[in-house]
Amino acid sequence: MTYGELVQAAPIVLGMTESEKGTVVQRLVDALIDAGQVSPDLRESALAAVRAREEQGGCMALANGIAIPHCRSDLFGEMRVAFGVHSIGVDCGSMDDLPSRIFILALVPAKDPAMHIRFLAEVNRRLLKPEIREHILLAQTAESVRELLLQS
Repeated sequence: MTYGELVQAAPIVLGMTESEKGTVVQRLVDALIDAGQVSPDLRESALAAVRAREEQGGCMALANGIAIPHCRSDLFGEMRVAFGVHSIGVDCGSMDDLPSRIFILALVPAKDPAMHIRFLAEVNRRLLKPEIREHILLAQTAESVRELLLQS
C-alpha cells in the first residue's frame, strides 16, 4: 500500500483523553478493530507486540508532541495505521520532554520492514512542518486531519 492509501484507510481518533501511553495504544488498536482492519482476536497480541517493541528500544515518542507506537509482526498480513489526536497530551518520554499529542500507530507485517520506513518518512516529512502539526491539533473532523496528512 502507498502512503496515500494507508492514510485514506486509517481511522482517526480526535479528542483523545487517555492518561497513559498504554491506553492511548489500546484506543488506537480498538479503532482499527472497529474499522474492520484488524481482527478482534488479534487485539491482545497486537498490544503485546507494540509493548515488546517499545521495551526493545523502539522509540515511541519523538519531538514536537509526536509519538509513533509501532511493531512488526507475522500477525499482520498488511500494514495498518491509525491516527490519534490527544486533547492535552501524554508523557511518553519524548526527546524534548513535551507531552505527545499526535499519535500514529503502525502495525507492520514482518515480511515487509521497508514499508513502514517509507511510511514513517512520508508522515514525518509532513509533521516536521509546525503549521501542519498546529492545524492537526485544532482540527474538528477526522477528514480535516486526513487532508493535512495528505498534503505534499
